[in-house]
Amino acid sequence: MFAPQIKSKIILTALIISSILVVLSAVLIIKVFPDGIKAEIYKSVQLIKGNEQYDRFVELPFPIIFKVYFFNVENVDEIYKGAKPVIKEKGPYAYKQYRRKTILDVNEEEDTISYTQKERFEFDQEASGNFSDEDYITILNAPAISMLQMAEPFNQMAGGLSQCLDDIFPNMSSIFIRVRVKDILFDGVRFCVRHFSSCEVQRTLACNIAANLKNVEKLPDDSLKFSLFGYKSKSDDGIYTVKRGIKDVHSLGQIIRWNNATYTDYWHGLEKNTSTSCDKVQGTDATLYPPYVRKDYIFQIYSTDICRSVEIKFSKEQVYKGIKGYLFTADNTTLRPKTPIKEKDCFCANKTRGIDGKKSCFLDGVIDMEPCTGVNVLLSFPHFLWAAEKYLKGVDGLKPNEDLHSTFLLVEPETGTPLQGLKRIQLNVVLRPIPYAKQTSNLPRAVLPLLWIEEGVSLTDEYIIKLKEMYFNKVAMMDIIKWTLLGASTVLTIIFASFYVHKYRSKN
Repeated sequence: MFAPQIKSKIILTALIISSILVVLSAVLIIKVFPDGIKAEIYKSVQLIKGNEQYDRFVELPFPIIFKVYFFNVENVDEIYKGAKPVIKEKGPYAYKQYRRKTILDVNEEEDTISYTQKERFEFDQEASGNFSDEDYITILNAPAISMLQMAEPFNQMAGGLSQCLDDIFPNMSSIFIRVRVKDILFDGVRFCVRHFSSCEVQRTLACNIAANLKNVEKLPDDSLKFSLFGYKSKSDDGIYTVKRGIKDVHSLGQIIRWNNATYTDYWHGLEKNTSTSCDKVQGTDATLYPPYVRKDYIFQIYSTDICRSVEIKFSKEQVYKGIKGYLFTADNTTLRPKTPIKEKDCFCANKTRGIDGKKSCFLDGVIDMEPCTGVNVLLSFPHFLWAAEKYLKGVDGLKPNEDLHSTFLLVEPETGTPLQGLKRIQLNVVLRPIPYAKQTSNLPRAVLPLLWIEEGVSLTDEYIIKLKEMYFNKVAMMDIIKWTLLGASTVLTIIFASFYVHKYRSKN
């Protein structure tokens, strides 16, 4: 007579246990597993000496993409007579860029790490295709034009300098020069060779000024060598202080100081001796981002090459090698003034003379880089993407395309891993007649592109596999466990509940 009663108690106990398992499964799904994965991700991305993230931070285990596209000038003789410049893109000239950091200090209280970094470049023939760094290109003689423009306020000096260009730039005194790619990029083009001549005063003055520019290297015989990027592999670009992400993982990688300062002194606009929003040191170096990225984030990418941050915003979701990412891009507002009145924008340097020969703010899409570089160079996106139409119409041969010429970042949102990211910028020089410089007297007026650069990373298959092992495979395993546990406990609960109901009805 006790057997049915014992069976009922067993079924009820089993029902209670299975119900508890359902509740526990729900807790695991809602709280325990997500928190465990989050803690694992936090630990893996923080800059803690000994983990993989720290090692990758000190030295990237793969090279960064560095591609240069030149704008070869096709109609030099006609330009000297006033014709519109015709240019043709030539490239890519691809290089592998290797970066290594030297750690200077770790401040645990501030949760920061300070370092310098060196870069090394290696020509990549495979990625360059049919192009070789032994190729010759025809471009504007940027050093000569810069010297003439700098001397322009002093009329007689400009005239004397123009007569002495042959002495300062032997074999390359023309406004346009034919030069080898490896020389203009890294190895250098020699000028300011010391010798006695009637141009001694003009040469000495011009060469002393040029010797202080970062693109110029002084040789043992006191002559100079100019290259666009040779300086990048010869010295570091300053001291960075960034957040380690240990106290606050969402601050990971944020640059809070450069050369021990939170503000630079480049971008005062027309307001002298004041710190501005343009001078604020902020953003990341484009290789390190915090986890759990949201679509409403606005990222700042800081570059010492252009002495400023560039803002990118969420654009859309995109898949890269089977992994879903969030695409953040620059847009048509990136190189526009931050205020309704352009003259009040702190990027309005008012240093370089425009195509009309007057100092003023440049139109949308073009930034005067003289405060940053010390020479009259202008920054834009490649092919004058999103720039004022006036610049695009000033030359023939440009075809702006958002897919090919915009700056973007594709990031895996849960781990903050950059799947793909490319910074794209174009360097330009104002082409126009310069008073007292006879070589320029018939030149047309235009902003002439020199080249554009594509720099960034695309995660290799090897690191896609590592990312899957680090995160996605664990998530998949957790999913299998939690749903199996929930499913099994739910099924058991239903079965035991059915038995108990059936037993109850039979009893009555």
